Amino acid sequence: MEDVNILGALTPLILTFVLGAVALEAVKVFFFKSTVKGFIKAFVEGLNGDEKNKKRYYHSNRKQPEIKKDEVSKEDGSFTEKLIEKGGAYKRNEFLMTQTERHVYKILEKGYGDEYYIFAQVRVVDVIQPNMNKYYTWTGEYKALFRQLSQWHFDYVMCDKSDFSIFCALELDDASHERADRVRRDRILNAVCKDAGLDLKRIKLNHENKRVEVVS
Repeated sequence: MEDVNILGALTPLILTFVLGAVALEAVKVFFFKSTVKGFIKAFVEGLNGDEKNKKRYYHSNRKQPEIKKDEVSKEDGSFTEKLIEKGGAYKRNEFLMTQTERHVYKILEKGYGDEYYIFAQVRVVDVIQPNMNKYYTWTGEYKALFRQLSQWHFDYVMCDKSDFSIFCALELDDASHERADRVRRDRILNAVCKDAGLDLKRIKLNHENKRVEVVS
């Protein structure tokens, strides 16, 4: 019968057990430190939150200073009311149109007045609107498209006398349309009218024979 070295057989088992115990302790230490660290962080944040709440409660409950009417900021709508109350804030224009625009209107009225109503200085957004079937009114796209046109006017709009349906819009191209900003405006307005299906005619006044000529 062969001798069995019991100590040699148990050594690997003992070593494995010791290593496992050491690893277990290391895991416990790690999780303990993480837990303590997390607890401390939460505790500190809680204290900070309580301090913020105290400040918020203090500011919300303390008596607000009374603002006098004379201290109203310029952003407040009542600022303009105060200016109006002082008088002389506005001045009316003597004429709705320039002299050239009035002259062109008379020519248009004489040539087309029997069949069409001719309106002057009509807001573009009263004739053309962003497509609400594609862009809802609260979307950024709708608002951007509306703002693009909101400050612009057609010089003239012709409507059928029978039902006020829009026949066309007219733009009087004078020397001001040669400026860089007006060139850009005209380019955009041309594209807008084409996209909306509105007939836009650009006209100019021939001063020699006092006739209105269609440019495009």
